[in-house]
Amino acid sequence: MKFVNSLTDAEKITLESMYNNHPLPMTRKRAQSILLSNQSYSIPYISEIVSACRQSISSWITNWDEIGLLGLIENIRTGRPRKLSIEDENNAIEKIIEEPRSIKKVLADITTKTGVTICKETLRRICKRAGLSWRRVRKSLKNKRNAKAYDEAFNMIVELLEQEQSGKIDVYFYDESSFDLQPCVPYAWQAKGEQIELPSSRSKKLNVLGFLNKACHLESFVFEATVDTNVVVACFDEFLKTINKPTYVLIDNAPTHTSDLFLERKKQWEKKGLFIRNISTYSPELNIIEILWKKIKYEWMPFSAYQSFKALKDNLFDILKKVGSEHIISFA
Repeated sequence: MKFVNSLTDAEKITLESMYNNHPLPMTRKRAQSILLSNQSYSIPYISEIVSACRQSISSWITNWDEIGLLGLIENIRTGRPRKLSIEDENNAIEKIIEEPRSIKKVLADITTKTGVTICKETLRRICKRAGLSWRRVRKSLKNKRNAKAYDEAFNMIVELLEQEQSGKIDVYFYDESSFDLQPCVPYAWQAKGEQIELPSSRSKKLNVLGFLNKACHLESFVFEATVDTNVVVACFDEFLKTINKPTYVLIDNAPTHTSDLFLERKKQWEKKGLFIRNISTYSPELNIIEILWKKIKYEWMPFSAYQSFKALKDNLFDILKKVGSEHIISFA
């Protein structure tokens, strides 16, 4: 039976430090094997512990006995030389940033300028090394917003949330969304060669009006009818019955929120402790309830919900009922 030669105290300390702290997993595994062999563990048993073949462990022991620590350290592997120089790779990244969807065009440009042909996978690896990733592009309204108004709205929300944390007030975010049998198409794991197909058809809309706070408590109202100012006002009247301290509701600037009727009722609500504050225009990211609608449409709504309007309605009511219990959003 093969065992490592007896270790000195200094060698044990060095190997233990290597086993616990070395950045390379293979080197840590080799140090562990030498320590185990010194404790009279057999090579087959060490093989099971460190998940390495017996021949490898035997060679590690031999290397340790013959040349010590150098026999355990992983050699630097140079790998295949790069096809492109650092400068050419930087130029490729600049081109990708200019044309983020045109990999074929960038590949052709690289070949034209350098005379070197690389494949898509090589270009993808270059992009990943540069910190780029392939993901969905987002629509944005930032170019239409007023920066000063946005900053003022942001600071207002921060101040209100600080007061809420101290227990002085409650803060809710209000918005409206609609659901029908035309699904939002999400990402999903699918077997190669197969395609998940969602049924899609025109249908009535389910309009949801919701009040959501950062603790993920939701008060919601669902209508099949058109949502106008009268409907919105009625929902705020119902929400008013649920508050027990001064409550601020943050809303966008939709026409139903700036109508004469809404503004008149707003004065009455304030006398009863319900205060309405408008978020700056073109700033949906300030309204956290927008995240709720995306979660429902892209993650929580099951594919089976789009089989019929009744299935959609039943699933929507079930999801809304479970927001804050089974369906939770952790807001930053």
